[in-house]
Amino acid sequence: MEKQKGVILLSLPPFRLFPEFRGQLEAAGKGREALVSTDPAEIEPYLGRIEIGMGDIPFGLLPRMPGLKWLQLWSAGADFLQKFPGAKQLPFQLTVATGIHGRQLAEHLFAMLLCRNRCLSDALAARERHEWLFVDDRKLSVCAGKTMLILGYGVIGGTIAAAARGFGIEVIGLRRNPAKGGGTEGVRVEDAARLLELLPAADYVLNLLPLTPGTKHCFGAAEFSAMKSDALYINMGRGATTDEAAMIEALKSKRIAGALLDVAEKEPLGKDSPLWEMDNVLVTGHYAGCHPDYSRMAMRVALENLDRYNRGEPLNNLVDKIRGY
Repeated sequence: MEKQKGVILLSLPPFRLFPEFRGQLEAAGKGREALVSTDPAEIEPYLGRIEIGMGDIPFGLLPRMPGLKWLQLWSAGADFLQKFPGAKQLPFQLTVATGIHGRQLAEHLFAMLLCRNRCLSDALAARERHEWLFVDDRKLSVCAGKTMLILGYGVIGGTIAAAARGFGIEVIGLRRNPAKGGGTEGVRVEDAARLLELLPAADYVLNLLPLTPGTKHCFGAAEFSAMKSDALYINMGRGATTDEAAMIEALKSKRIAGALLDVAEKEPLGKDSPLWEMDNVLVTGHYAGCHPDYSRMAMRVALENLDRYNRGEPLNNLVDKIRGY
């Protein structure tokens, strides 16, 4: 009796699911069946046959997939490992969609930064009042001549650094292994252990860190105290890497000039959060990495990895499940 082929499970929300995906997976799957579903009840009968998972699969089902050999996420991070720590011990390979976020993140960051620097929030409010806004020169700022410190400097950080250099911003990248460099000309890469030493030089502190057991609340009261009083804190990584209470205190006391936040410690940000009421804070709802063609970009990453998987080659964007990145 011929052994049944494995199953490729693709789980995505409707807005990220395109009609061609099933056919692409079937064509590249070497005879594997493609199951497209987010419904645990529909997935249940296939648990023993799922060989490959893609997208945002119901992570609680992972221990019940004995044949799972590879999981390809649609995201750049593997945050689910913190909620489902048991998955770290399971034998499947884990990969992420690194490489598709940099350009839109860079645009989003500078949209927020220029909005603040050029008082555009005030202009929009004045528009609602049909009022011609006169702005005191001293309220405005420019990017040129500033220094940006990037925590978690990698592929995304390199793309942002290239854009920052175009605005005349000096960039310092921090990473655990500075010997890897960053690939962006003119960027100084330093050891992440020098964070407190380098913070006083930064006008913009950009947090791109992933959430792991080692990074939770890694930016707290001591780090905010080391920043310049006219510096901005920008978080586009993961909200829980910041001690939110310490950040709120730093903002209230004017210890720092302001914050630009695309992420929060708990999402969505609660309606009662004081961050909503602070005029030195700009918040967006964790969509800096989104792109009108995001899911097709992620599928291209997945299909390239599927080709490598079929040929027995090492997968791209592998995650160390114990470390979480």
